[in-house]
Amino acid sequence: MHIAVVSLGAFGHINPTLSVVTELVRRGVRVTYFTTENFRSIVEPTGADFVPVKSWMEGNDKHNEDKKDDQTEENVAAVVPFLFLNEAGSYIDDILASLEKDKPDAIMHDFAGIAGTMAADVLKVPNIMIYTSYPSNESYSVAESFESTPADHPLRIAAAQIAQSYAEKYGCRNMTVKEIFDGQGDLNLVMMQKRLVPNNESFGDDFVFTGVQIGKRTAFGSWKAPNNGKPLLYSSLGTAFNNWPEYYPILFDAVRDLDINVFAALGSIDPASLKDIPANVEVGQMVPQLDILSQASVFITHAGMGGTGEAIYYGVPMIAIPQMEEQAITARQIEKLGLGCAFLDKNAITSESLKAAIVKLLTQPSYKATAAEFSADMKSLGGAKASAEALLHFLKH
Repeated sequence: MHIAVVSLGAFGHINPTLSVVTELVRRGVRVTYFTTENFRSIVEPTGADFVPVKSWMEGNDKHNEDKKDDQTEENVAAVVPFLFLNEAGSYIDDILASLEKDKPDAIMHDFAGIAGTMAADVLKVPNIMIYTSYPSNESYSVAESFESTPADHPLRIAAAQIAQSYAEKYGCRNMTVKEIFDGQGDLNLVMMQKRLVPNNESFGDDFVFTGVQIGKRTAFGSWKAPNNGKPLLYSSLGTAFNNWPEYYPILFDAVRDLDINVFAALGSIDPASLKDIPANVEVGQMVPQLDILSQASVFITHAGMGGTGEAIYYGVPMIAIPQMEEQAITARQIEKLGLGCAFLDKNAITSESLKAAIVKLLTQPSYKATAAEFSADMKSLGGAKASAEALLHFLKH
């Protein structure tokens, strides 16, 4: 059996696939993995055949800089589909050139791997969707927040034109914003807990909830917390849309006088740009997140589903500071379910309010107890083994 995997070249999209790819290879499945060259060293240890594709985004820094400089909800909603569609156009010819000579039994990808859907349409093979965030159905739409952009927004117009051109050129479906974010696969593997999803009772048997996929990651080494018996606070606002330098003085002032260890993952922020880092704070840009989370007592997160799922797996209460609407949904769920607390307006955060939230999560036992209960449930879902079994069962029947 041969499975092709298509992923956007970004850690948040690649990391969730690594464990299930490793499991498929372990079961004798041949996997061909398409993503950008800079992720070769991360993908190849899974045993998959790595095929590099060219990145449009890497060669068009202007749009990436615009994205970082204007992170208003409206701008993000316009930029993201535009970037994803251009990236798909850069991938698709290389993918088809490879797979037309070596046709797979299915193509697996997440919503950002648009070229995966296009290739599945062209090759007429099953389209397997991976959801590391919320799946959509008639009761819940991810696309709504992206369709809120004014119809005359230049990037929204451009994205629609690009999608139409792909449909005409390749004979695939029209990858509208609705199709990108609400489109479904022939099989849908949801790598999160069903209980975390709004309106979760409305999903049918073609949605299989297998939980977060935890596996070995070696790209950024390992990390051990200081051996001083103090609780660890881990802060990470993700690897995208994280250019918020004003946050770090707030964080530093909040933790300066607390008797805790702190690790702050900076993403794109240059450590040299930070001033007056407290003695109890360690900083790094790209870090071994699973190592750190497995030792943490509290996690400050942007509420992306990758980090949220990993925190739940390790039973870590969260302070959610969402950067966009999808993350705000998760932040509200974190607070509602007793997994932590949320700051829905990041601009209203002060060092005093953040410090109070940290102290609350460290001292009120209910948060740790709820996180532990969710952790046990997450681990019971089966993770990568359950995803591989569901996929192979689907293809054999």
